[in-house]
Amino acid sequence: MSASPALNGLPVGIALAVRAEAFSAALAARSWVIRQKSERRAHLLLLQSDRGRASWHGTSVALEAPALLWLPGSTDATIEVGPGADGFLLSVDDDFLIKIIAGTAEALHLRRTTERVALISSEALPPSLDTVAESCRAIVAELRTPGFGGATLISSHLLLLCLQLWRLSASHDERHEVAARGGGPALVGNFLQMVELHYRDGWPVARYADALGVTSDKLHAHCQREKNCGPRAIIHERLLREACTRLQQLDLPVEQIGYGLGFRDPAYFNRFFRKYRGASPGNYRRQIRLEHARSGPSYAAWP
Repeated sequence: MSASPALNGLPVGIALAVRAEAFSAALAARSWVIRQKSERRAHLLLLQSDRGRASWHGTSVALEAPALLWLPGSTDATIEVGPGADGFLLSVDDDFLIKIIAGTAEALHLRRTTERVALISSEALPPSLDTVAESCRAIVAELRTPGFGGATLISSHLLLLCLQLWRLSASHDERHEVAARGGGPALVGNFLQMVELHYRDGWPVARYADALGVTSDKLHAHCQREKNCGPRAIIHERLLREACTRLQQLDLPVEQIGYGLGFRDPAYFNRFFRKYRGASPGNYRRQIRLEHARSGPSYAAWP
């Protein structure tokens, strides 16, 4: 059996999916410009000393160490730190991140946390600062000098970072939001979160129902009552929405976008997309770009 392709001693998949750097005091300030072009990557900044500033989608916030900033994979941003700053900047491919958290008992909470911006200030961070810094340090070191089990080590520390982020950012009400709702809304809410985790995995409705501990009929009845449509339609709508987003935002071939959404057959992706949008993925992308060109550049447009 041939060995798995590797990059710097790590499997190519994880070596490309995860990037990390440590930064320390320098003569000049430094900055990073984050643009989501060919792939969508979440970013984590741990600022351990000095000050900085982060800007995204019209929002600008000052950072004062210690601070932890999480930017989800849909976010363009600019990060600046002062010359005396030290800390870490990590990025992870969004698809890879979902795979890491999907199999955990806390998957629904973690996905809810990682799909929105989070800023943990100097007041809340100190009790967890050493733990977060150690995970960042371990990832940087493993990427630089991989050892046996490097992929597992990196994945484990990324999961620990997500857990710390959830603990630090989620209020008591958010953590217990689902438990406070009635049976129907709670079931549908859990289903929607599970769809976020697995809509690209081709799960049939029966598998979702089994994971939620109910029958397919019960899941269908509650979705119909709460959302006025069945679970299959919800899954397809989420898949279609993601397809449209990727076609608009990512400079990737249509076939590669379809593959990233779980379509192993490009023809099936074309049929699926045409069924709901009335146009092929390629024609949809050309139409959207033509409309953007006619309307001229705007602050909302992706560079």
